Amino acid sequence: MEEPPSFHVGRDSSSLLSEEQLLCSICLDVFTDPVTTPCGHNFCKSCLTQCWEKSQHCHCPLCKEKFTKRPELKINTTLREVADQFKKKGGPEKSEVLCDTCTGEKLKALKSCLDCGLTFCKTHLEPHNHVYKLKKHKLINPVENLEDYLCQKHERALELFCRDDQTCVCQFCTEGDHKNHNTVPIEEESRERKVRNTD
Repeated sequence: MEEPPSFHVGRDSSSLLSEEQLLCSICLDVFTDPVTTPCGHNFCKSCLTQCWEKSQHCHCPLCKEKFTKRPELKINTTLREVADQFKKKGGPEKSEVLCDTCTGEKLKALKSCLDCGLTFCKTHLEPHNHVYKLKKHKLINPVENLEDYLCQKHERALELFCRDDQTCVCQFCTEGDHKNHNTVPIEEESRERKVRNTD
């Protein structure tokens, strides 16, 4: 069986991490000075600070847990070392993501479907190209941890970025907690951030 995308942190380290585990859900990039909230989620220190400065209440951008008092943010030094090492190496060698539907030998995945919650090889992806209802499904490049791309509250695809709360949201979120908020497609936010970071 193929190992997930990974890298070794140090010579003696046996811990293997994928890029998804090192991404800040606010800026969608590898952590810079990561901090951990009381609920256990990690963000870049500057991202979380900006998020809290724009909001009236301090809450976790991921699980929405509210904090009565603004938590003191201390840098998670271990996670920072891992993220820095990851950045230096330029990311892992991409290993193959395998099809969730193959029963015998698992074939290389071609796409992951956010609506089905599954990753498909070329053969098993075919219905998405021909069946009318499946054609409307949101397909992305194959990923290991598909659940990271789904809203924890609504179990729908995280397709939008809420600029008010600096977090990824699904379409249903815009009808509830994020109603009337400034939301844009994730791809648009990601493009703009990459442009800003290269300036």
